[in-house]
Amino acid sequence: MLERTGPDTSFVDHIGLMCPNCQPTVTFDPSFRQRVVEHISAHVLHDPSVDRSSEPCGLCLLPAPLCKIVLKKAKGQVGKLFIDMKESSCRNLVKFSIAVAAECSDSSPCTNHPILCPHCDDSAVVWSYNFRFHLLCKHPRVSLEDHSDILTLTKLEKDGMKHIWERRLKQRKVRRKSQRAPLVISETHRSHLVLKSVFHPISPRTRLMHKIYRSEEEVLESDTSDEGGSSDAHSNYDEVTELDDGGVTPVVDETDDCRTVREQRDMEYGGA
Repeated sequence: MLERTGPDTSFVDHIGLMCPNCQPTVTFDPSFRQRVVEHISAHVLHDPSVDRSSEPCGLCLLPAPLCKIVLKKAKGQVGKLFIDMKESSCRNLVKFSIAVAAECSDSSPCTNHPILCPHCDDSAVVWSYNFRFHLLCKHPRVSLEDHSDILTLTKLEKDGMKHIWERRLKQRKVRRKSQRAPLVISETHRSHLVLKSVFHPISPRTRLMHKIYRSEEEVLESDTSDEGGSSDAHSNYDEVTELDDGGVTPVVDETDDCRTVREQRDMEYGGA
């Protein structure tokens, strides 16, 4: 088995993963490592050419003495077991989660996984599908009922593994996530800019000046109405000038009444 590593890969990429018993040859995608286990395990359960008493490997079907799987315990009081990739030797060796492999589901019915034999002095590693034959051959005095949780397969698992065996020569298609780059929207086309231009807030200074202008208009209108509606009342608003903040201010003639209003406004607002 060849191995390839690269700077952008977080795990070893295996080349040449294949089933030793299928004709034509079935190859495995290293990205979906559980598929290797379930395909080989289907041979263990249903292939008459496989001798289960030899405790075939769940990755390559070689007998136990020729294939070595070493398990290590993670740090911590409740450390989970994992495959020691450096100490293990198998032509189809792949790294996979033992906890995930032990769970049966509709999409992944296989539960064949390496376990530590509690009755071996050297804590030998045995695949769960081979555990019955291991007990019968190596520990005949041990009751099988004491390990029924490992030896008993559910109907879901039996039916699922039978289906995998019948379709073993057909490669299962797995949907991959799209590799398209995300759509990039420029700043000039973002919707929040439209809202910002439509609902542009009015500054407090502008609102204050508008209030002052309305007060001046009310005073001037009251004066012109007392004089009989003089036509000169509106001539004071013929010219306008722009404020720094975008507002407008009327330019009025400095009559006595207007000068009085302007002086009062300057005293109240500090000449703003």
